[in-house]
Amino acid sequence: MKTATQTSTPYAKIPKTYAALMGLHLLRPIRDQVDADNAAEMIDQLAGHALNAEQADYLDLLSDLYEKWESTQFPLSRATGPELLHLVLAERDEGGADLAKLLGVDASLAYRILRGERQLTAAQIRKIADAYGIDPLALLP
Repeated sequence: MKTATQTSTPYAKIPKTYAALMGLHLLRPIRDQVDADNAAEMIDQLAGHALNAEQADYLDLLSDLYEKWESTQFPLSRATGPELLHLVLAERDEGGADLAKLLGVDASLAYRILRGERQLTAAQIRKIADAYGIDPLALLP
């Protein structure tokens, strides 16, 4: 039965073998948000630790499945600079005032940037890319 959330398991209790990992979270195509949330939870539990070869293989495949699902759900590469900026700000529960603070500009300028009425300068693109982990090229017009 699918659940809305997966119970978090401390890393020390994460299985060490591929078969045991499959028993905890079966690798299969991600079809909905619940599947994605469960996969993300498992990725978070494994990422950043010194994994053995079986754990690393499992994490690689799970990450590939998650990336494939995410790319079909959130095709950010097709978004324009302002659209991408909107998505990133919304994901972080931020808005134009937060962007203005980051860029050191008046809020009205930040809102014009978000509406696509003003282009970002190279320095602004660099600040946004660094702060939000965005590829600077995605912000170019």
